[in-house]
Amino acid sequence: MNNNPLDRVRKNKAPHCERHHAHLTPERRAEAAAWFPVGRQAQMAFLLVRYDNNVPVLAAVLGTSGRAVCRYARGGLLPPGPRLRRALRRRVLDLVCPGCLADRAVEEARQAERDVRRAARRSARGRDRSGR
Repeated sequence: MNNNPLDRVRKNKAPHCERHHAHLTPERRAEAAAWFPVGRQAQMAFLLVRYDNNVPVLAAVLGTSGRAVCRYARGGLLPPGPRLRRALRRRVLDLVCPGCLADRAVEEARQAERDVRRAARRSARGRDRSGR
């Protein structure tokens, strides 16, 4: 009996975000799976487009070199290692998961409110100092 996991045919599972999978409706899960690019080369190209073709920034985010990013986006001969595959998958899921997108929008709104309050405090302090 051969129990080698490499001999088994893996099912093509839809990617899911561990943080939000339980809270998403089946329609939202299907939507995220449809947006998720299939294959490492497609995922790298997707991230390059999202990062405005800024290879050094994407390389820093993924923890690899710029040459490796370009090589994998072009479809290099060697596949990325497990650490890079995990980082690539995590970044793509953060950009296509509806739950992550909603969390990011909420955090950006909170940050905008903080910035407005901070600017109001600065302007109030500036008036007090100039009125000496």
